[in-house]
Amino acid sequence: MKTSLKLTTMTVLLSFSTAAFAQNTAKDGLERIKTNLNNSKSNLSEYQKNLKTVESNLNEVAKAKSSVESQQKEVAAQAEENTKSMQKLGKQETELQGLIKDEQSKTAAENQKIAELEAMIAKIKENQKKRENNVQDYQNQLSQLGEEKKVWQSRRDTLKEQYDTVNKKIRELASEEKEWKGKEQGYKGEVNRWSKEVERQQKISDSYNSLAEVK
Repeated sequence: MKTSLKLTTMTVLLSFSTAAFAQNTAKDGLERIKTNLNNSKSNLSEYQKNLKTVESNLNEVAKAKSSVESQQKEVAAQAEENTKSMQKLGKQETELQGLIKDEQSKTAAENQKIAELEAMIAKIKENQKKRENNVQDYQNQLSQLGEEKKVWQSRRDTLKEQYDTVNKKIRELASEEKEWKGKEQGYKGEVNRWSKEVERQQKISDSYNSLAEVK
């Protein structure tokens, strides 16, 4: 995301004493003023390019941040749906366990009646078989629910990892955005400073040229 910034360091001689200026020829003074003006223009151009780079990077960070925030909302919605599904499975699991206990209790009661009701032994055994089949069916369903529960739990863990990753990315982008905004302020200040310096050097050049023409 970060783009390298190219800075050209130039030595600008912007001040010199009146005595030294008086000792130089008119040609030397004009050349020095032109050099100062050209250096100032060059610095202004470099800082303007760097400012454009910073502004472009800030736009890219803003786009990435918006995209990640959308992902965060989507992951949060999926996590909520996952929680509801797990709650529903838990309720079904409890109901099936209750049904199993109920059937097993009835089977125990019927075993006691076998000794008392010989005539009903065949019927009771038939009922027992039916209830055993019910228990087996419920146990199969319970086993299937257990497998589904594992899948949902695994999905919950995956969604949590995705959510943590998205949050981390948002924090990184916020930090990067802050860094680029700081650089933006710095380069804006430099652009402003060198714009004024170019203007000042231009005035000096114009004044010197006017004096040269008068002479």
